[in-house]
Amino acid sequence: ISPRIGLPALLCMFAAPACTTTHESPTPAKENTAMTAEASIANGNATLSAQEIAKRVLALIENVRSAQDISPEIIEKHIGIKVHVNPDDSNDYGVSGKLTEQWYYGVRSMSVEPGQKPNRLLFQFNDQTHADADMSPVCIAFEDYNQALIAAGFTSKRLRNRLDTRDYWDFSRGDISVTIYLRGKTDPKDAQACVSMLIINAYA
Repeated sequence: ISPRIGLPALLCMFAAPACTTTHESPTPAKENTAMTAEASIANGNATLSAQEIAKRVLALIENVRSAQDISPEIIEKHIGIKVHVNPDDSNDYGVSGKLTEQWYYGVRSMSVEPGQKPNRLLFQFNDQTHADADMSPVCIAFEDYNQALIAAGFTSKRLRNRLDTRDYWDFSRGDISVTIYLRGKTDPKDAQACVSMLIINAYA
């Protein structure tokens, strides 16, 4: 599966969580109306490296204390990029941009039910080839996030997705958790060293 933001509909691979985390398994999130990476770039987003956008998302995570902290205004404050809000649905917002010819990044809101205020944010590296492109040019080492989140007061737990036997990590601090998914650099089945996607969950 190669989930993508702003192209076809987001594939929610967490609809039936197979593992127990430190929080109760959340209700499957409904996808908001899709927004395109191209539209985001057309709105004037600056070109960033994978390392820079990952650093800014990390700063956002460190400052999230509740669902109010994943609003468009707060995202813009920490990421430094204009967030696009769907004119037909103020709960649908996000930002995306080009990293390389093969990779884009995306940050977008997620709601439990249509019409509800978002309680999650998805950050993802999107493979434009749809063919498991080499992730080396945009690889963010998991250990970088691990060390930073532990220093910010999160506790970590390694979990296993029984659907595809891949490990992922759950970080928790109070009412906030961050689920991080990994994949290999040159092939998804290689040693899982790169952050491919994360979800910020706000339980209050």
